[in-house]
Amino acid sequence: MPTDLKALKLELFCLRTSAHFLTFFFALGWVVCAKFLPAPSPTASAEEIVGFYVSNETGIRIGVTLMMLSFGPWAAWGAVLAAWTRRVETGTPVLSYIQIASFTISEMIGVLCALLWGVASFRAGDIAPEITMTLNDMGWLMFLLPWPPFSAWCIAVGIAVLRDESPRPVLPRWVAGLSFLTAFLYAPALLPLFFKTSGFAFDGLLGMYLPLLIFFVWVEGVTLPMARALKQKIRELEAQPSAPGAPSVSHV
Repeated sequence: MPTDLKALKLELFCLRTSAHFLTFFFALGWVVCAKFLPAPSPTASAEEIVGFYVSNETGIRIGVTLMMLSFGPWAAWGAVLAAWTRRVETGTPVLSYIQIASFTISEMIGVLCALLWGVASFRAGDIAPEITMTLNDMGWLMFLLPWPPFSAWCIAVGIAVLRDESPRPVLPRWVAGLSFLTAFLYAPALLPLFFKTSGFAFDGLLGMYLPLLIFFVWVEGVTLPMARALKQKIRELEAQPSAPGAPSVSHV
């Protein structure tokens, strides 16, 4: 962990602000404004899908805007995690590179999903219903099918936790278990490509809600202990007396 007080405070700010910003604005846009909970059924007709978008046209547009906004600071959260991983690694920072690539892909997936839902709402009712339905399907399938990069990210974090041999590890060992479990529970997100009904579809428990829930559980499961460790280190540095003639610790 760095001993620069300003760097630690910046990491803590980025970590907590990004995680809470993502959760709050995504939930506000996805659930409250767009009313994507529950998701429209994959078995709905093209006319029903158009009706879904037309009946909440403004809400969906505001919702997808908030969703895209929520992914803005998301890179800061991934950057803090990758920076910590780089300090844990010795030699070639393979795990750090995996994380950087994975959270970059996750950013693009999130933004593209919101973009597709926004485009679906833009001309809903003015164009052929089948086009709106296709854009809707593309948004939901884009939201779920690209799960492997998310799993790779979690696995890289889990391995980094296990490889942290410092006297006071930043992340406890249970975070590795949570990360590996999360990587495994993302896998059902492939099922909506094969099912339009049951819990395996993109409006189903296994096909959509379980992978989505475990994502936010993992984010908070990593954020809370890491923030606790950063705050503890900040308190220790602030409590250290400055040597006579030496600069204040806040300027180290």
